[in-house]
This record gives sequence, C-alpha cells and structure tokens, in this order.
Amino acid sequence: MTLVLLLDRCPDQLAADMRREYGLGVYDLGPSETAALAANLPAGSLVWQTLDTPRAWTFDQYLAVLRIEQMNQWIWANGDPKKRGPQPRPLPRPGQPYATPEATGPAMEAGPENPEPDGNTIRRTRTIKAVGMSVEQLDRFMSQRFTTVNRVENRPQTGQPNRGRRNNGL
Repeated sequence: MTLVLLLDRCPDQLAADMRREYGLGVYDLGPSETAALAANLPAGSLVWQTLDTPRAWTFDQYLAVLRIEQMNQWIWANGDPKKRGPQPRPLPRPGQPYATPEATGPAMEAGPENPEPDGNTIRRTRTIKAVGMSVEQLDRFMSQRFTTVNRVENRPQTGQPNRGRRNNGL
C-alpha cells in the first residue's frame, strides 16, 4: 500500500490509526517514514477494516470465528443424519468476497421447514450467529448465572405405536 492510496481511500482512518498507535499526526514525519508506519499498522486497524483486507481482523477475532464454525459443525454432525440438512457454510471473513446463496446452496439458518415434492419436510441446520461485542459486554455476559436444561425425549405422536421405546409414563 502506498501512502497516496491510503490518503485517498481512508484519510480519516489513517489519521486516527496513526494518532492511536504512534501518537503522531499523518503529516508530523516525512512521507517515507509515514508510509513505513502506515504499512505496518497492526491487524484490526481502521485502515485495514476500511480497505477490507485480511488484516482487518485480529488473531483473536479469527479464532472466535473458527470456534463458531467448529460449534456449527459439531451441532450439524451430532444431528440426525436423515434430518440434519446440508453441511454448514463457513462464515465470511475480511478480504474474501461474500458468497451468494445461489452459488453455495441454501442458507443454513434455522427457519421454517420447506416441504419436498414427495411431502416430506426438510429440516434446516441450526447455526450460531457471530455477534461483535466489547470486552466489557463479554465480561457481563460471562458473569451471568447459567442453568442447565435437561433434555426431554420426544414422545410418539398420538395414534403411532411405541416402537421399541420404553414407556416412562410420559
């Protein structure tokens, strides 16, 4: 990246990053020194976010998205193979073009079930949405009291025989 390009596309972000990271204004140094400092701004800087480069995210943000994708994969893999639907798609990352639903298949969000031509229903895969939050918001969330919810076995519908299931009196 050249200094001219940065000054053209994101002058305000460059000025804010230079002041925040180095305590300098954009015009405090000579052009070559300013260009060297601008090119070495850390990952997650406003400049990289504006230019939508892979350096727009910090290492921690990439790890968080990886954990979300792994959880989505785990939820999908532990679902009933006959009902779980297609494998979840990866979440978009900076510097990568966003995939269109036509190119990658149906969306993976939980939603209404769609009937197939033979009358069966297609169940959609549950996914976890990425939510940005500050450290304070994360601390507040993690300090909540969480309770464990016990899973209840599905009961057979009325009129259907109880095939091989134990009758628990439910």
